[in-house]
Amino acid sequence: MTAALEVAGLSAGYGRVQVLHDVGLSIEPASITAVLGANGAGKTTLLRCISGLLPATAGKILLHGKDLADVPVSSLVGLGMTHVPEGRGVIGELTVDENLRLGGLWRQGASRRESKQAIADVYALFEPLARRRSHHGHQLSGGERQMLALGRALVARPSVLLLDEPSLGLAPGVVANMLGFLSRLRNEREMAILLVEQNVHSALSIADEGIVISLGRVVVRGRASELQDDADLRHAYLGF
Repeated sequence: MTAALEVAGLSAGYGRVQVLHDVGLSIEPASITAVLGANGAGKTTLLRCISGLLPATAGKILLHGKDLADVPVSSLVGLGMTHVPEGRGVIGELTVDENLRLGGLWRQGASRRESKQAIADVYALFEPLARRRSHHGHQLSGGERQMLALGRALVARPSVLLLDEPSLGLAPGVVANMLGFLSRLRNEREMAILLVEQNVHSALSIADEGIVISLGRVVVRGRASELQDDADLRHAYLGF
């Protein structure tokens, strides 16, 4: 089976400061991979590099076997990849419905009917958004904005979803619902999810695989259940 997303020998940085060093990972369809590490380890840089927001200085990124080296960033959504960055990126001046319709604009070849159905599916998944579809983004709670950012990504019908700190600033109950929803995406839509998350216990509770990044290098990789039970690893790299 071809990996949904494969990264090999990836190096990247900002100016003269190299952040990632020879990073490699592989994500299968219908799986969740948690990316763990301390602040400044390079987790966000990894997602930005995969989604084309930051050029790599070395290495390869393959999406369903296709090399993304010469693929414009604007084409990645059409190929099946969406990225929900930290900070959510909801446009506060637009309504919930308008934000979601933006996600549909990136679906190459999608008919108006298909886009409308994709938005209807998001409303079915996130009932709070359905009740507030005419509200503007700045009127939403933190949890609702996170739902909207994720929903907008899902309107594009991705096969690979990159998520950066989706639980940041959310109440525990909202986080639990969010994690349950990610599990449903994996199980029901066979989505491949790369999850960067500071809440290690939460991330490993739903992940199939985990990788730990330290100073821009992958230092540990393995089954999520094994990483969760490894006290030495937690003390050495995750600070608890």
